[in-house]
Amino acid sequence: MRTRTLCGTLALGAITAGIAAAVVSAQQPLAPGVQRARENPVTMHPHDLDASFISMPLPAGQEKYGKLDGARMKTFVNEITAVSRKSRDDGELLWGRQAGTKYDDMVEGIVEARFKEWGLSNVRRQYFDLEPQWFPTAWAFRASAGSQTLTFKTIQAGRNSRPTPAGGLDLDVVWVGAGTEADFTGRDVKGKLAVLQSFPMPSVVGHQSGYNGGLLRAAQKGAAAVLINVAIPGNLLTAVGAPNGLTTFSFGTQDMAAFQELLKTGPVKVHLELSTEERRGLRDASVWGELPGTSDEDMIIMAHHDAFYEGSLDNASGMAVMMGLAEYYSKIPREQRRRTLKFVTTSGHHVGSAGTKWMHDNRSTFLAKTALMINCEHVSAIQMHWDRFGASVRKSDNIAARRWWVFGSSALARIVLNSYKMFGVTIYDDMDATTTGDMSHIDRDAPSVQLIESALYYHTSADTPDYVPNPGMAAVARAYAKVIDDVNALDRAALMPTPVARPSGR
Repeated sequence: MRTRTLCGTLALGAITAGIAAAVVSAQQPLAPGVQRARENPVTMHPHDLDASFISMPLPAGQEKYGKLDGARMKTFVNEITAVSRKSRDDGELLWGRQAGTKYDDMVEGIVEARFKEWGLSNVRRQYFDLEPQWFPTAWAFRASAGSQTLTFKTIQAGRNSRPTPAGGLDLDVVWVGAGTEADFTGRDVKGKLAVLQSFPMPSVVGHQSGYNGGLLRAAQKGAAAVLINVAIPGNLLTAVGAPNGLTTFSFGTQDMAAFQELLKTGPVKVHLELSTEERRGLRDASVWGELPGTSDEDMIIMAHHDAFYEGSLDNASGMAVMMGLAEYYSKIPREQRRRTLKFVTTSGHHVGSAGTKWMHDNRSTFLAKTALMINCEHVSAIQMHWDRFGASVRKSDNIAARRWWVFGSSALARIVLNSYKMFGVTIYDDMDATTTGDMSHIDRDAPSVQLIESALYYHTSADTPDYVPNPGMAAVARAYAKVIDDVNALDRAALMPTPVARPSGR
């Protein structure tokens, strides 16, 4: 079986070599041009990307929304992600703003302090008990062939992985490609390490071997452990989950390339160790603040605060927009606010969304007079693409389009889509029913609006503040403010969706 694994690797190498040969062949006619380029060197002109992001000017009559400034919101992103970096620097293996940890509590404190600074009323933390939470305490992973042994910079235990026995596991390696049924045909992974290389579709959360069931298939076929690379160019940490609790590790694409080179030298043995603990008694909080209006109705503007790694797009960007809106409306007199605005950073998104689940469970009372809910989640990412042959990722000066959702009347949809167009919020063509994110428990309990972009670096260590363009946050915040103001001109009944007629007899 090791021979088969090596053959599979060599076959992959042959394919790669064939592609390279084809590329060289296709470039042959350009040889004279290459010579001319050497005679006349090309100047590589610099481009200041940060200063060049495409931004729509404020339309006439909408100048007041210019107070929602992307640079101001970026200060919130930086403050929030600094907590994640502290988690990393403190030596946390599962680092970031994990629900129930002191780092998550620190972010809740940031929001609470800002709400009080801006004069919001009824500022409070609503605590929820968490189910026992999985945390890694130690891991080791090394691969050996002959006299050569490799360790890997980006090795990461998959969430909810089973720990290994004391002393770890020593396993043979079986390459299973993307993990389709065809990839497993003729390959016995029972009691071995199944190695997969998946591709983002478009990110770590949505990746090839997740969609095709490759990880789960490895568990079902008796693999002792899984090693997976989601083939994003570079060498990134990735937050991959474990199928059925199977001991799982992930690593970056450069580390995978080194591992593949080792496979070429002969049979590879892997030694891996994983220790974990189950932390009980943890709790997490939604942080609320209110700006009272002049009626008994309300609007809720929300954003979740837990995150993997720095979590800049996911979801410091959404938190920054929610906080920007809270600061903006805190300066508007109460008599100009028809409805109470309730701002909340919701608890435990990655561990069950307890905050929004509570709203759903109490919808008959808590949401009985809610005219609109806006969820701020993954609001601004750089539009990027893979360079030729997947060698690198190229950033652009445009903002990635977002999936979008509206639950409500046609009048509400017109307000929302006109606001996006007015402020240059890029969106995809059709509404997506899978877009509601942390609002998924409550997306049909009251009129609701959401944007989200789960882009390439989502749930990776590359989700850093420079991945979140300021103009994108400004555009979304201004559009949401316009939605709030226009919705306040309509009665709640005019915002509710038209009931769908059911076939007779059902």
